[in-house]
Amino acid sequence: MTYNKPKGTRDLFGKELQRLEAINGMARDFFLQHGYTEIRTPTFEFAALFDRSIGEATDIVEHEIYKFETKGKGKVYALRPEGTASVLRAVIENRLPMPQRFLYIGSMYRRERPQKGRYREFQQIGIELLGESRPFYDAEIIELGSRYLHHIGSRDFRIELNSIGCPRCRGQYRIALEKFLTPHLSNLCDDCQKRFTRNFLRIFDCKNGTCQHIYDDAPKITDNLCAECGEHYEQVRNHLRGFGVDYTENKKMVRGLDYYTRTVFEFKHGGLGAQDTVIAGGRYDLLVRELGGADTPCIGWAMGPERLLLTMDDDRPELKHRRTFYVIAIGEKYMDQMIGLRDQIHGSGNICMLGDPGEPIKMQIKKADRVSADYALILGEDEEREGVYAVKDMKTAKQEKVLIAEFASFLVRGMGRKD
Repeated sequence: MTYNKPKGTRDLFGKELQRLEAINGMARDFFLQHGYTEIRTPTFEFAALFDRSIGEATDIVEHEIYKFETKGKGKVYALRPEGTASVLRAVIENRLPMPQRFLYIGSMYRRERPQKGRYREFQQIGIELLGESRPFYDAEIIELGSRYLHHIGSRDFRIELNSIGCPRCRGQYRIALEKFLTPHLSNLCDDCQKRFTRNFLRIFDCKNGTCQHIYDDAPKITDNLCAECGEHYEQVRNHLRGFGVDYTENKKMVRGLDYYTRTVFEFKHGGLGAQDTVIAGGRYDLLVRELGGADTPCIGWAMGPERLLLTMDDDRPELKHRRTFYVIAIGEKYMDQMIGLRDQIHGSGNICMLGDPGEPIKMQIKKADRVSADYALILGEDEEREGVYAVKDMKTAKQEKVLIAEFASFLVRGMGRKD
């Protein structure tokens, strides 16, 4: 019997895994410089946390969350579909003071249809700024996303911006939108008719061409903001200009998650087709209270690094080059020298593997080739007598002798170069 991975998952190894880990490591370093410390939350939580934070009338809660029930007490858990709710639960539960800046990196799970760059188990990098309400921080967190993408070598993305106001704005806006849409309801798709009743802003997410043509002429939330939200949005745009961040306004941009307020934004890349978002985020000032905490303004974003890699050249992000050595000793009497040589190579920051000194040299060289070593390092009686190592470049088959006393210099200069 053979076993295959579940639909919507994948195995990560080799260069692809190295590139993902490089993105993660660069995120830790970059955001730590800006005061964001890493937080790790459980892979699964009580399902009620996501029902409450995301909204029971959303597609995510209704169809996409992986839920499971324990035996005995029958508690219902869920694999986390996103990171924000877990971060806020941790903040509330641990009574952390405000403000806080957090970075999270980890796997998320959604039972959605797999497609290019989208999986049922997927990686996510996110930052959350908690306890800051001023529009300056909306602009700053967008600028951080832009600089981080440039930092890891991503190019050709665009930033789209909108405001979805507050509950007061949306209440008035719904009346205006309903008045406009009433004559067109019969022409809307079934999903949009359901969405308007249950989560009306999400009609603008519809991909149906007929619906979108109608929405082109519909009133937009950005044009129906209350005075306070309108001022906030204007200041966000002013600060973005101050940061030198280019953006375009997308008055149809909304959020499928109920907890967003005011500023929403997306970073998009044309190389991904219809599903072109690499970063999505916004402000969610109401969520902490919804989860049982005090009123706390919050803003953040999340990024899919796996989707991001699809937009980048294979040599990005630039990986730290470490050469791989395979040490071949001809006879077990060279064990001590092998171990010393291994430790010296490791100390230089390179990779070293040992061959079995009891195996024939041809077999050891074959194994060096199988593990894609850069160099085979040979030590036998001839090398011992001459005080050298025989170093074979496994890519070119070129071989040279390096004096044992000069091997430390060789680790720096590489093959074919003289000091």
